[in-house]
Amino acid sequence: MIARQLERILEDHTRTIHISSHPYGHVSARFEKMRGYNLLPKGTVRNSKHLTTEEIAAGILSLVAPQIGFAGHTALILKTLCPVGGVEASFQKAPTFVAALEAILSSTDTLNELIKVTVSDSEIYTNGHGRAAIHYRAGDTEKVSYYVDRHAVTLMQSGADKGYDPSQMITTMTNDMVFYPSFFRPIVESLKREASMPPVIYPEEPETDEELEKQRRAEYLKLTPYSNFLNMAVDCQVTWPKEEKLVEFDGYRLVLLPKTKDHTTSIHIDLHGNRVGREEARTIINRFLSLLTWCDDQYAVVQEGWSGNPVPVPAPKRDLAFSTAHHWIFDRNLPNDDGRKALAIYREGRNSEQNYLISFAVLSYYKIIEIRYRGRSETRTWFRDSYAAIKNKIDPDIIKRFENYRGEKPVENYLYDACRSAVAHANKPESTDPDEFEELNRLHNVAYVLRQLARYFIKNELGLSAHYFDGS
Repeated sequence: MIARQLERILEDHTRTIHISSHPYGHVSARFEKMRGYNLLPKGTVRNSKHLTTEEIAAGILSLVAPQIGFAGHTALILKTLCPVGGVEASFQKAPTFVAALEAILSSTDTLNELIKVTVSDSEIYTNGHGRAAIHYRAGDTEKVSYYVDRHAVTLMQSGADKGYDPSQMITTMTNDMVFYPSFFRPIVESLKREASMPPVIYPEEPETDEELEKQRRAEYLKLTPYSNFLNMAVDCQVTWPKEEKLVEFDGYRLVLLPKTKDHTTSIHIDLHGNRVGREEARTIINRFLSLLTWCDDQYAVVQEGWSGNPVPVPAPKRDLAFSTAHHWIFDRNLPNDDGRKALAIYREGRNSEQNYLISFAVLSYYKIIEIRYRGRSETRTWFRDSYAAIKNKIDPDIIKRFENYRGEKPVENYLYDACRSAVAHANKPESTDPDEFEELNRLHNVAYVLRQLARYFIKNELGLSAHYFDGS
């Protein structure tokens, strides 16, 4: 069986599994992603080389990914799932889930024992995606073999299957795909028929222009089967390359993609190829952009991003939603001097926070309180009392991180020394480095808390309501 034959079988099986059916050709697109992970033959032999049962099983697992772009990554994870309770508790005593699927594909008798196979790519345990179960008959008894992430080593021990509870997981819901024997039967029969006939030699296919371009790009970007790119959008006016560009910076390789009609300027780093984690990679990107800002005397702001792609993926332009109303009613008057100043500074802080200029947001929200409380002692007292008053009204997860960051410091001292003073001065003991990713996380956390304190101050002490039409 070659890849194209397996494609046709899988296309036929997946036509009616959803109300909104997959687009025609989705299996072919999934297989292309698989080739990027070396899970299927590629190049001129992609449709001439006969597939192994392991490759056929991996092709089947590519269907589990809801998004085509994650087909290869998903199959790579699922094929390495290991049996709960060890090999003795596994279907056909297979050491891995993909080996169990190979056993089903290799024997009609084994297939006849099968009841169903369920597979999920959901996050079952923290940073542990994927699980599977094979339901089968052993004589007159129905049994189940479970498979989980290979890093869950305690579940691999002999006897662990006896007390295993598949409902114990961190997620509140999962997305399972179920394969019945009728799914495997056409594949098994096709393999059996081919084995009884003289081997067929298929001609190699010339590489298409698209494939040659992908190969050249992979060589230029130094891609590997394990490449895992962090993709970050960038809003900037610094000089940027017109075409995709690989840049060496401080021993790291960065990829720069230009702005297009649908995508914004973006920067990318291969976490695996550069041997860095997400946090360190974010710091590297920030320091690179800081250097460009200095050279051009123009701004460069890192926006949102994600990781997990085997190649750099362009970042879509921001399409920020906003509220609209069919009947827009407005009835407000201009506030007094303190109110006008507070609202002006609040808008400045909110704009800064929205556009990732987090240091300025922290300073702006803090300054609002200083409109009424001029002395350092008065300001600190207000923060101490007001934080206690609103603490329980803020998301507990945000408060938990806030408490972890401040440690044993009184909240009023933390907000002044490690936040207000730290972002306003570069020569203080607790001055901040806005390129450090962990420091940015801390400032985003404190900015949210300070924003709630600023709103509390404006509402309760300046008497400004947050309604459009109350006539105040």
